[in-house]
Amino acid sequence: MEQTITAASRALPSQRVAIVGAGFAGLASATLLARAGHQVTVFEKFAQPQSIGAGILVQPTGLAAMRALGIADEVLAHGAKVDWLYGVNPRGRRVIDIRYAHWQAGSYGLGLHRGVLFNALWNAATLAGVQISTGHEVTQLSALQDYDLRVIADGSNSRLRSQTTLACKDNLYPWGAVWAVLPDAQRSYGSTLWQWYRQAHQMLGIMPTGLAPGSNTPVVSLFWSLRADRYAALQDAGLQAWKDSVLALNPQCEALLAHITHMEQLTWARYHDIVMPRYHAGNTVVIGDAAHATSPQLGQGTNLALLDALALAHSMATHSDVPSALAAYTRARKSHLHFYSQASRLLTPLFQSDLTLLPWLRDVFLAYSSSWPLLKGVNLQTLVGVRKSWLGGQLAL
Repeated sequence: MEQTITAASRALPSQRVAIVGAGFAGLASATLLARAGHQVTVFEKFAQPQSIGAGILVQPTGLAAMRALGIADEVLAHGAKVDWLYGVNPRGRRVIDIRYAHWQAGSYGLGLHRGVLFNALWNAATLAGVQISTGHEVTQLSALQDYDLRVIADGSNSRLRSQTTLACKDNLYPWGAVWAVLPDAQRSYGSTLWQWYRQAHQMLGIMPTGLAPGSNTPVVSLFWSLRADRYAALQDAGLQAWKDSVLALNPQCEALLAHITHMEQLTWARYHDIVMPRYHAGNTVVIGDAAHATSPQLGQGTNLALLDALALAHSMATHSDVPSALAAYTRARKSHLHFYSQASRLLTPLFQSDLTLLPWLRDVFLAYSSSWPLLKGVNLQTLVGVRKSWLGGQLAL
């Protein structure tokens, strides 16, 4: 993992940098580039930006990136350590059983409220001298023609990506999820990310999520898988019908569901599958979900975004011109990003589909694979975010 870039290590003279989007990738990149002495402006369309969404699982790669950014201690103080991923089918048969310690002793994931990471990155960018222009939506890439480096980090629904002339495939997954962040004062779910499956058409996940910003009450994130064309039917059926479905899969979560008293507490989320053969053109680069959004099956979105920021800062620090730096960025990130894109795409039908044979094979194969040395190693490397490609290799943390 590359270390924090400093002005002393900069190969380029100070550049004028425009970053579109104050998400995780945008703010992390802005912080590192500003610390290296570049003049950085972030353009954000929302007047009061905030991170909206369910809890996130930060993997060891993301934690290493946070250490390089200097925000790890702040984030860890608000997160919940996750050391075990455990999933079962309705008969109680183990499907997923992965412990971080089997990868490296003392390793763990971190369940985290999105707002905690957003606040940490926002503060870091501000302290680094980044100029943040809120309520300023950039709709035309040509509006940034006076900048030496243009970074597109405006998420999976990017309006600017198509204006770069870069090739891109953007498909919307047919399945999504409803989610809620709920209090768990007794920390009933410990340090385990729990999942329950009925074939692949029902999936419930509950993840320890630490503390929400401004709160001292522990929370968990609850996810319920749902095909997009069934969302309206879920709403029409009402809250109790949904709760009955959840309890039929996991009767033990009744106390948690009691915190949900109206449908508006359930938020609907969809996922993109975005693939780009390369991420740069001239002095423009696409990063984060704008470049490589995936389904959440591997829980890698936040981690990949933070790694993008470190790779971009490193490339800018080790090349003498912007186009060469961006070409190096694409070379550095392509294999890793494509592996996780492909792996997420392959796994999705095993957990979100109306298929019957594949989920049956999943139940038989995945649990046993955790005890087969070779496959166990691949599973662990993939989970923690260090697997570089299908042929092997690991990122150094």
